[in-house]
Amino acid sequence: MLPLQKNNLKIKNMKRLSVFALIILSVFLSFCSEKQDNKSTKNTVKEIVTKKETNIVQIKNDTTVQKEKITVLNVVDYFKLLKKDKLINFPYTLSKSGNTWKSTSTDEAGFINECGTLVDIKNGFIKFEDEGTGAGIFVTEIALFKTSDKRSILAVNTYFADDILQNSSNPPKFYEYKNGKFKLLKEIFPVTSPNQFFIKPYNLKKELLGTYFELPHYGTVIKFCLDMNYAEKQEESYRQNIKQKEFIYKFDKKQGKFFLQ
Repeated sequence: MLPLQKNNLKIKNMKRLSVFALIILSVFLSFCSEKQDNKSTKNTVKEIVTKKETNIVQIKNDTTVQKEKITVLNVVDYFKLLKKDKLINFPYTLSKSGNTWKSTSTDEAGFINECGTLVDIKNGFIKFEDEGTGAGIFVTEIALFKTSDKRSILAVNTYFADDILQNSSNPPKFYEYKNGKFKLLKEIFPVTSPNQFFIKPYNLKKELLGTYFELPHYGTVIKFCLDMNYAEKQEESYRQNIKQKEFIYKFDKKQGKFFLQ
């Protein structure tokens, strides 16, 4: 074979090898690209799944928050439940018009009667002053107390007041609303007596001493008071027998009880 023919043959073989190498390189690059795309796709799917899971968690959290908002009751809600369960004697209907609260009832003749009403939801306090037939005022107070562990304790107090005296027939009653029911709390407030205002005790079956309780509009203190206007109209011996004019009972948020200060 001539030298020129040998050189032409070498050139042809080199060209064939180059073409084969290019084919192998192209296949390798295509495989790598496909693998990278699969990895990217997997990451994208994983990211989508993660986002979906996050959204689901967020929806669950939002639902929980909404549920908690629904179950939080204010002092007006508790009042309506007390009236529904007949734990409070109040013949009026409480309603709100704009920013004004009012209590009204309709008598047999069709006349509308209105009761003095104070509602302060922010401070958990309601007060009604029912003039009735005009002989005096029957006062109803409702106050909401919160413990350190977020329990809600409801106090209900009533007393009568006229030009002569103010007088509570009984100490306030305390309730806790749980599982759709009111529970009467009996040992939350100390035992009291009208005679604790006096040096020498009176016969409570015969004597009307003019003592009454007041729930707080602000703060956490319940007052047990002696009606001094009534005392001034009594005999000198009555006034001389007075030991104290007022007792203060402060609410302990940790223990959920009232203590004499």
